[in-house]
Amino acid sequence: MFRLPHLLVLLAAGLAAFSTWRWASRASDRQVERALRVCTLLDLCFDPAYWLWEFFTFGGVRWETSLPLYLCSLFWLLLPLAVFARTEWVRQMASATVCTMGMLGGVVGLVFNVYLNQYPFFSFVPVRSLLYHILMVLTACILWASGRYQPRQADRCLCFAPVGLLVGVCLVLNHFFGWDYCYTAGGVGTPLERLSAILPKGLFLLVLYGGLLLLIQVLFYRPFLRRSNRF
Repeated sequence: MFRLPHLLVLLAAGLAAFSTWRWASRASDRQVERALRVCTLLDLCFDPAYWLWEFFTFGGVRWETSLPLYLCSLFWLLLPLAVFARTEWVRQMASATVCTMGMLGGVVGLVFNVYLNQYPFFSFVPVRSLLYHILMVLTACILWASGRYQPRQADRCLCFAPVGLLVGVCLVLNHFFGWDYCYTAGGVGTPLERLSAILPKGLFLLVLYGGLLLLIQVLFYRPFLRRSNRF
């Protein structure tokens, strides 16, 4: 992590995000729709590609690490709904999550990519992970800059509803199997492990997800916060 190849990827990702934002802000609705469809098709390829790699490498899928139950998996699960859902509240919820958790998760996943400490840089796992997180950032840029996603007051909570649902599932799996999806076992092998080592599990999750929700409010919904403070 933070060696020259990683730093070059971060630089390239930043330039790509800037260029994508500029393009999307000027693109027609039809161009934006096509771009989002391409992003969705690419998105849906990432997990099956990993499952195939894992099967041919280890002879099977490892359930404790390979299910789409990470926070960044919300992008994989919800982008198709954000693009294709016909029910307005479903599309709005999915778009809100992709544009907030997706953007934030994409940036964090690029900067603090733990796979870079576990595998050679030019190997399948880190390359796939970096490309996936770049796609998260670029897709959110398209949705924001094009105006395809129009934030609403209710999105302050709506964007976090899928997070709560996912964490709830992961807590059940952690209880029965000890799995660390959504950091429910303390974020083993991640920078969060230091925090979870000094806090009780319940408090750790409260601090983590309470802080994440607050960060989303400040970064993405500040205008609504200002309106709320007037009353």
